[in-house]
Amino acid sequence: MHCGRVTPPPTLPSRTDPPEAIRNWLAGAHGSPEQVRREWARCGLAPLPLGSRFDAVRIPGELLHAAVGSGAVGDALDGPVIHDVRTLGPTYWALVPCQDDWPGDPEAPLLSHGTYLGVPDLAVIGPPGSFWVTAPRRRHHLCRAEEVLALIACGKRELEQEHATTAETLRALAQELPPPDTLSDDHLRGRACVWCGTQLTAETAHLDFGQLTSPRRWFPRACRPCTDMQVAPARTGREGRK
Repeated sequence: MHCGRVTPPPTLPSRTDPPEAIRNWLAGAHGSPEQVRREWARCGLAPLPLGSRFDAVRIPGELLHAAVGSGAVGDALDGPVIHDVRTLGPTYWALVPCQDDWPGDPEAPLLSHGTYLGVPDLAVIGPPGSFWVTAPRRRHHLCRAEEVLALIACGKRELEQEHATTAETLRALAQELPPPDTLSDDHLRGRACVWCGTQLTAETAHLDFGQLTSPRRWFPRACRPCTDMQVAPARTGREGRK
């Protein structure tokens, strides 16, 4: 199933403001703009209160990447987006106009009144820490809420399809497992690759079948090379049985 991954918005002529004007506008969300500028100068990041000048939508990295596919994250939305790798895993924050009612879901919540967001200085456009994926081009430049919602919905559909495909592939691979009564205890307990016998660690165990109960209880795991070799034949066999 293809949901039509999010494509870049059309490029339209738009006004741009000088960086200092944009900084003044961002800092103005705080009761003490001078403090914000000091924080930017000291560490490149300042906490700004949400709910007065703009709100922010938290988008998990996995969801956003699923929505844009091979496209550039910065092209997914026509508005400012911040990337933060220090909390909650890879996370994106889309700045949107203040919302009275947000029809989103817990996976991508709206943050507003009573919440502060670490906002980078305009010059911070790369890691480490929080940085602008897309900085505001002018004062009042924000992502459109409907575009953010469309991106979230598309990302969720893509992830659901990916997870369904993974489950189908895992079921197909399970059909290719050797009979457990021909395997050693290390194979049965997942300490060795079920196909090649290589000793596995938490890092090298690429595929975990979990607990299987037929014809006996066992816990097969596999290394990445064996998994890669088995995936194509398993998929071919599955398609042939359809």
